[in-house]
Amino acid sequence: MARRHGVMVAFEAAVAGGIPIIKILREGLSANRIQWIVGIINGTTNFILSEMREHGIDFETALNRAQRLGYAEADPTMDIEGIDAAHKAALMSAIAFGVPVQFESAYIEGIQGLAALDIQYAEELGYRIKLLGITRRAAEGIELRVHPTLIPAKHLLANVEGAMNAVVVYGDAVGSTLYYGQGAGAEPTASAVVADLIDVTRLQTADQSQRVPPLAFQPDRLAKLAILPISECIDHGDAAND
Repeated sequence: MARRHGVMVAFEAAVAGGIPIIKILREGLSANRIQWIVGIINGTTNFILSEMREHGIDFETALNRAQRLGYAEADPTMDIEGIDAAHKAALMSAIAFGVPVQFESAYIEGIQGLAALDIQYAEELGYRIKLLGITRRAAEGIELRVHPTLIPAKHLLANVEGAMNAVVVYGDAVGSTLYYGQGAGAEPTASAVVADLIDVTRLQTADQSQRVPPLAFQPDRLAKLAILPISECIDHGDAAND
């Protein structure tokens, strides 16, 4: 619709708050063929998991603490069931791989079933549990999934604590790159919104055909790649190894 009316759609704050991950994928890494993206993209669930690990408390106690501090909504369903992270992963997947936004095809598993004992056992084995959004280019299509994941305790993503976000992007030219920062909050969100307003203002008089499309690829150039069912997804351990 925006294309038909000659206007722009800007949504930097929709993913990872103050981290400019949309612009990075759409423009900063445009010379790369993106291979995969792995990220902690929901601050509420990351805060809950951090509290459970650090204080040895159960899920409900950590959730109540998150609500008292304003990190979780009164109805936390969208966050704790992984739906919010899946929305964000679907946007990143579309931009990275040139496919339509396909949230409805994502595999989604939240953290509401995790117990304090799960966190403890993971720690004893040298791992930490994080809710990750994962999208990957595969021979048969695209992986798009959100679920709790074991990460080696020494890995950078395992040490992203509290309500912070972090995204790892692997491109064929640049290799593995990491982006870390505040995933929510008034000022980080405002930072992203103002950056979008500046971009819109700068490009207002530009030829529409010369603007970077909102999803990086022109609509008629989007690939018809299937989103793979979870049974066909293989965990290569890329994020943990890099």
